[in-house]
Amino acid sequence: MPDGVFKERFAALIQTRGLTQKELAQKTNLTEGAISHYLKGDREPKGAILLNIANALETSTDYLSGKTDKVKPAGADDDLELAFKLVARNAPNMSSEDRERFVRILYGGK
Repeated sequence: MPDGVFKERFAALIQTRGLTQKELAQKTNLTEGAISHYLKGDREPKGAILLNIANALETSTDYLSGKTDKVKPAGADDDLELAFKLVARNAPNMSSEDRERFVRILYGGK
């Protein structure tokens, strides 16, 4: 990701969507500490976590990572395809419980 792009877009979308760090943490099944690190730019999420954040903020991973300037995705199909690829790539190393949890997280469950 280009330097600072994620941090800036992440912070702007949280504000635009009217979310608190606590609310976003709940929606993404992350800790408030992780959200804080992303806002400070100490860390940048990868893979499934980035996808989960994009879904919670109603945008695309490409927007958050600076690959496009379109805030709203053309459709959810691109992110779903990415999720499918992530699961398929990592499925051999995941327990069935982990796979089920991943699917629940993608669709806003716990």
